Amino acid sequence: MYFQIENYKTMLTTILQTTFPADSARDVQFLPSGTSEIAQEIAREDDILMTVYFCGLLLALFGCAVIYYFYKKNIREYGTIINKLNQELLQQKLQSESSATILNSVLFPCCLVSEKGKVGWCNDAFVKFYGGDLKEFDILSGVAENEDVAKIRDAKFSVNFYVKTKNAAGKTIGFQRTLIPLNKEADGSKNYAIVENI
Repeated sequence: MYFQIENYKTMLTTILQTTFPADSARDVQFLPSGTSEIAQEIAREDDILMTVYFCGLLLALFGCAVIYYFYKKNIREYGTIINKLNQELLQQKLQSESSATILNSVLFPCCLVSEKGKVGWCNDAFVKFYGGDLKEFDILSGVAENEDVAKIRDAKFSVNFYVKTKNAAGKTIGFQRTLIPLNKEADGSKNYAIVENI
């Protein structure tokens, strides 16, 4: 069969050369059949391109999956941190509310104050003793001269010291003050509970 195809090619070449004498045999080209080398080369190139596209798609999907995994992992970690912080804040709020309830029920003047002197809360006896609604209060006001002020300010536990101060009526009274350090704020500032032992 191969010889027949070659014979047909030779005959066709001869016919073309006699019909179109200016064309030589080398200028005559035959259209390739479906199984020729050119068709096979094109098919191979198409297969390679499809493989490259498919691999690229797989890599893109894998990259997206990795990014999604780390995104979800970070979200879970941040969620855990936020839940932990919320629980700590709730616990601090409950502690401060319970401290306020206890201090309000005390007959002695009591106050919650920051180290900068900002009054956070005070009971009725404190307002009555000093008069009016206090916005600021110096925790070391009226401290006796023989007391160690630095030791009082840096106390880690409750400390008692003697003070002399004027009450709402203008009368100077000497008594013992109890300073109780509370939990530090997020910015590192200290808070104190003050109890005037009158």
